[in-house]
Amino acid sequence: MPHNPAVVPPKWQPAFDAYRERMESGMAYGSAWLLLVTVSLYHLSHTYFHRHTADLGYTELLLRLPLIAAILLTLAAHWINIPQWPARYFLRLMGLALGGLALSLLFLFARYEPIMVTQVSDAMTIAFFGATVLGLRSFKEWLFIVALPVTLFMIAALWAGLPMLTILAVFIAPGLLMFVTCVLMAFVRKVATEGFLARQQLQEMATTDSLTGLLNRRAFMPLLRQEQVRAQRSEQPFSVILADLDKFKVVNDTWGHEAGDDVLRQAAARLKSALRQQDVLCRWGGEEFLILLPETDAPGALNVAEKCRKQLQGCPMDMSGTTHTQTISLGVACFDGIESVELLVSRADEALYQAKENGRNRAELARPDR
Repeated sequence: MPHNPAVVPPKWQPAFDAYRERMESGMAYGSAWLLLVTVSLYHLSHTYFHRHTADLGYTELLLRLPLIAAILLTLAAHWINIPQWPARYFLRLMGLALGGLALSLLFLFARYEPIMVTQVSDAMTIAFFGATVLGLRSFKEWLFIVALPVTLFMIAALWAGLPMLTILAVFIAPGLLMFVTCVLMAFVRKVATEGFLARQQLQEMATTDSLTGLLNRRAFMPLLRQEQVRAQRSEQPFSVILADLDKFKVVNDTWGHEAGDDVLRQAAARLKSALRQQDVLCRWGGEEFLILLPETDAPGALNVAEKCRKQLQGCPMDMSGTTHTQTISLGVACFDGIESVELLVSRADEALYQAKENGRNRAELARPDR
């Protein structure tokens, strides 16, 4: 089975893992019910509507117990979240148990009731299709779910002296269906992965500034409102910093807009490096950046603003062979517990204006609104 050619970028890998877990969790739950009904119906049909030359009823029931146990374990994980395994483990377990059941029944009837082998062939076709669908995520899993049990079965069949021509004939239909299923599942997983990537790309285009890679205003505002709700509920402070690059028009006029874009990218990277992991940075517009500082009071926010200012001033930027020291002015506002996020940002803007009036390259704290 070929590997999925669609490559998920590292930045989207956690989201992709969660997406795949949701898909496989739903598949495991639905498959568990389907297998439970199928095994029950097969047991009733095979026990009461077929004549047997050997009494193998209890033996058959014992052979079904691993699959039934795998099914019940999957349902228990869905209902009571025990055991807390990834969904793919339950799919592998059911796939392995299903394939093992088909091979065990084939061995049993080939040795003790050869007349039933053709019926087992039909069951094997279904079982191997199910095992392939349930267990496969890669070629290695195919080796574990299908190839290993079949190899062990062949060794046991040779040891028991079973008619190998009959055995091989039984494997023709399941083998063909298994091959088709492998190709189909590879295609389905490829389509699912490419669909995920397309959705992520659209989401990123809608929420990310293409020049700096930062969140844009549209994506930032919901986060700001969420922090407002959290702060009101927990009675913990949070702050925002509105920053503006000083004399940025001079950069564009002197070195051109491409150089100005490079300054914006470098400024974004330096600001981000000055923040904590829980802080959020966005490009507010033009040469302005807005920073959200959760659980941060006014003195703490001023310290962060000063750190950001030093990150830009401390290392000149290379501009076509000449160096340019880009400074930044910052306005800090701390949430007062009742104001709207729009008013909070407006106060940060007023503090930024004050920083510009006081000579630029500085941080100012907004006055309370009440």
